[in-house]
Amino acid sequence: MKRIIAAAFLLIGMPDALRALDLTPHEMAQSGDGPPMKRYFFQDEGKRLSFRIDSKMAISGGGGSVGFRFVDLKGAAMKMSRSQMNPALKFDEKNLVAYRSLARTLLASDATNVQPGEEKPDAISINGWTSHQFTFTYDRSGVRFCRSITILNYNETEQFIIDVTSEAPDYEKAYARGYRVLNSLSSLPVDPAGPT
Repeated sequence: MKRIIAAAFLLIGMPDALRALDLTPHEMAQSGDGPPMKRYFFQDEGKRLSFRIDSKMAISGGGGSVGFRFVDLKGAAMKMSRSQMNPALKFDEKNLVAYRSLARTLLASDATNVQPGEEKPDAISINGWTSHQFTFTYDRSGVRFCRSITILNYNETEQFIIDVTSEAPDYEKAYARGYRVLNSLSSLPVDPAGPT
């Protein structure tokens, strides 16, 4: 019985009270040489995790998920959301079946001609994070789409899903721009005055 309870706990993930990273985007101005740059940050308990977006992106969301829309690329977006899996389930052959199933369920229910593509271990290799990426191509309303779903272990208790999708001709551009946002993530000291 104890094993069943422990397994259920691993599959559903950690209670919200144990999760620290809040995906509400807070805006701040950052000055330096030249005009002020617009940056954003997520609050992570005692620190801020800052990031940049480009001038042709819009950002929205909060709490458990955040969306990035590529204004200049039709149908292109990136979403970061909390995973229902637990980082204790390693990206090994034993557990990849469950992760593949999770990635597949994130595709639109009306997607047709779904073709799984390349899988990449540790597609996001910054900050000591571990991850596994699944890619798909599919048709929706007569349009061909490409999509990558990356499951990322942020820390020992938090796992996130980074989902980049675009019409097939623009996918490489959307993917590169989305991952520039992720690669810009860096810790900032917390200002006791709060967000600006």
